[in-house]
Amino acid sequence: MGGSDSKPNPPPEFERQYPHFKHFIQVGPGFWDYNTSFFKAKVVNIHTHMSIAQLGSGDYVAIDAAELTKDAKAELDELTANGDKLVASLHTHPFHTMAIPAFHAAYPATEKRRYIGCPRHLRKITKDAAGAEIKWSASFEDPAVLDSFSPDLEMRIPEGAEFVDPQPPSKNHFSNVFVFHPISKTLTQDDTVLYFRDSSFVLKAVGKKQNTMEFHNTLTSVGLYKTKEAPLKFMAWFRKVLDDWDFEHLISAHTGPCYTVGKQMAEALLTETEPVLRSLSEKYAEQNGESGDAAACEKPERESSENCECG
Repeated sequence: MGGSDSKPNPPPEFERQYPHFKHFIQVGPGFWDYNTSFFKAKVVNIHTHMSIAQLGSGDYVAIDAAELTKDAKAELDELTANGDKLVASLHTHPFHTMAIPAFHAAYPATEKRRYIGCPRHLRKITKDAAGAEIKWSASFEDPAVLDSFSPDLEMRIPEGAEFVDPQPPSKNHFSNVFVFHPISKTLTQDDTVLYFRDSSFVLKAVGKKQNTMEFHNTLTSVGLYKTKEAPLKFMAWFRKVLDDWDFEHLISAHTGPCYTVGKQMAEALLTETEPVLRSLSEKYAEQNGESGDAAACEKPERESSENCECG
């Protein structure tokens, strides 16, 4: 969906502020993305990422966290004046947790540096790698938090999907905060939209082609609420993102950045997926009665959320 098995676009050409950076890749004016290894079950490298966005004030915001190599940390320190200009750390995916303790130990929450996370982060990630308390300042469950850095950053959470307590946690990694940085025309998110920049052996084995885009594979299982309304709400929500946000680059956590044609591919993806979403709505309406009443819909079985991390 949303592309073809062709060569992906390289990063755009422009005069970069730090041309010697090799780890934090500047995607556009004031926006950098860092992609690094992350081994699921200590076997399969699914990669993960974090981003740095510059605000109009000249300060910086970290979006997500990833394990920093020595050289990557040196770049981040150079960019942010050893963290002095890093005013916030935003953690946008409920199951991207593994690097938060070490990142907080290196760049702790202070009066000038806010840590904002998903409700699951606030419940589970309470100590950093040095044993210090992580003082979360806010949760994305509060709608007002989404406007914390507007107009420099615009943030939204998908409709029709569970964000506060996704179930089952071993599978439902569909929803996360979408963050748009208008100056660089970059939209970063983690797992809702997957862009397969390179086709590794593992991806080829499961039928994925390079330079293609699709929604997370739980879209048609546990990703959306099993109600008549949920698939249609998600479809309308994603269409509004495309209508409202003038982005060119779309960043995914595990599968790489889509440069320059991110919006075009996302529009094609939604067009291709609309019949699936409408069919899903009809299916859930039939299962739950004509009204598609949410109270009648099947609830996923609750399970332990231990060892369900994916970043």
